[in-house]
Amino acid sequence: MTTVLPGRANPARRPVRRGLLLAAVAVCTVTIGAGSGAVQAEPRPERDQHIYVTSVGFDQLVGITVRPGAAPRLAGPPTAVPSGGLFKNAAVSPDGKYLYVGPFLDQGLAAFAINDDGTLTALPGSPVPSSGPVGTVVVAPDGKHLYVSSSEDARGVVTSFSIGPGGLPVRESVAQLEFSSHFGTMIIAPDGRNLYVAAGLGNELLRLPIGADGLAGAPVQRIPADGSPLNPAITPDGKHLYVANELNAVVSGYDIAPDGALSPMAGSPFATGGGPHGVTITPDGSRLYTPDIAANAITGFRIAPDGRLTPLPGSPFSGGTDPTAMPGQLLASRDGQRLYAVGVGTVAIPPSARLLTFDIAPDGSLRQSEAPLDTGQNFVDGPASVITP
Repeated sequence: MTTVLPGRANPARRPVRRGLLLAAVAVCTVTIGAGSGAVQAEPRPERDQHIYVTSVGFDQLVGITVRPGAAPRLAGPPTAVPSGGLFKNAAVSPDGKYLYVGPFLDQGLAAFAINDDGTLTALPGSPVPSSGPVGTVVVAPDGKHLYVSSSEDARGVVTSFSIGPGGLPVRESVAQLEFSSHFGTMIIAPDGRNLYVAAGLGNELLRLPIGADGLAGAPVQRIPADGSPLNPAITPDGKHLYVANELNAVVSGYDIAPDGALSPMAGSPFATGGGPHGVTITPDGSRLYTPDIAANAITGFRIAPDGRLTPLPGSPFSGGTDPTAMPGQLLASRDGQRLYAVGVGTVAIPPSARLLTFDIAPDGSLRQSEAPLDTGQNFVDGPASVITP
């Protein structure tokens, strides 16, 4: 007989417990293994991404389904979005469930649910009144707030909306920007604490703090930015911001302090091809691309740890086999292996913007991998397309 002392394990039982544990592991392995007769958990396939394209002149929104290794395809028929036939743009919620579209003339914000196949369903209560003609729309990283740049009495404003559980925005407050351009393009910091507005017609860059309540305040920083700045982008780590200066054919870089303040980056601005129509950063933050509309090309840069840009080998890259496609806004795939270029329009008859698809090589170089897809849209300009996360 073995005596077990208080607080001590029974040495005679240790091998038994070890054996039981190993047996249990073996049973579990057999249970979930092939041929066990039990339901085996299959890896969940990665969801498709969808691109939505708006345009000048067409009261519709076109959806395109994109996936790795496959040619882009239209996601159902176009969705009607009344706009008075002028510019509108779109933003997607971080969870990829909702799409928000801002018509330029109509003073309303359209809201849609994104279905699995990329088609759209208008949310009850949409459109939601805004403050005036909409410039751009951005959604906070937590998906709880939405911001719209627009104009009110010929002055720029940013309107803050809260987003309810069903995805419908509710107008909360308006922040006066005190600049003459309602055509400001915006981006929000990854931590959701600052909103940045590139005032293309006002030639300045503004920083608006976002309070704990999710509402955007008045500008706390204004930086002159010549050359019609538009379509800013921020690295995923939130440390660097870049904005295209379309008329000067450069990209300006800024370092972002912990409080969100901007300061010009060493070596900035960085020369690009003619007419950079905004910038796109790959999800890993290692590369930046900007289109050269005039030359039907795309300029690529490597982003150094300190934010400086250096041209990628072989840049600029051909914009594809269609010399009339004129690559405009660029969108990177979730895995960073593909770059999509939405053409600003074409001289072909009938005129139509095309979606161009490029594979991104390990060195960052681009190669057109699919035939251009006709979007059916006419003159896609500015921040007129968006891709789901």
